[in-house]
Amino acid sequence: VGLAQTRIKRLLAYSTISHIGFILLALSINTEQSIDSLLFYIIQYSITNLNIFLILIGLSYIIKSNNGAANSNSQVLDIRYISELKGQFFSNPLLSLSLSICLFSMAGIPPLLGFFSKQFVLYSAIQSGYYFIAIVAIVVSIISASYYIKIIRVLHTEPISEENLMGENIEENRLNKNIENINNYKGLGFSIISNYHSYLISTLTLSILLFILKPSIL
Repeated sequence: VGLAQTRIKRLLAYSTISHIGFILLALSINTEQSIDSLLFYIIQYSITNLNIFLILIGLSYIIKSNNGAANSNSQVLDIRYISELKGQFFSNPLLSLSLSICLFSMAGIPPLLGFFSKQFVLYSAIQSGYYFIAIVAIVVSIISASYYIKIIRVLHTEPISEENLMGENIEENRLNKNIENINNYKGLGFSIISNYHSYLISTLTLSILLFILKPSIL
């Protein structure tokens, strides 16, 4: 069902079902090693999922303000559809890269934090003789990885913009309009992304990356 989703929150909700399966697998094995992997999985999933939503909130502020939605009488709406993220890598590369790192980690791509958590759970299952359910978990991971790859593909897909059709003058006018919208937004006393917001995103993203050096620290 998650493969057919166009709303990003629903897609993340369906992907959570897969992660709950890994958590329950580690819990059902009920060995010292599996309980360690259970705690590791819960911590890494909480970190990664929190960071994904922080990035989506940040992108919501930027996208909506660039579209002129930020004024004193309007509320900045959140991102609902995956299509709204199209081409964000070209306008917001840092946030897009951070989101891609989180999604790759959720998919279990090595050598990110999410890979080690799934590896520990599967290793515990194999050590306890749960070979069939370990194979099922691997297959489910491959299927669920397509959820995240779909979002990453949209992020890195360059949108068909007006400047490609009508020349560089439109690009210059569009940039000037975006700068004006952002300046107006800041003039109202708001910041596109606060320093605290940026600090949280960068810290959580680095934590996902730095566990490459020593994943057993947890």
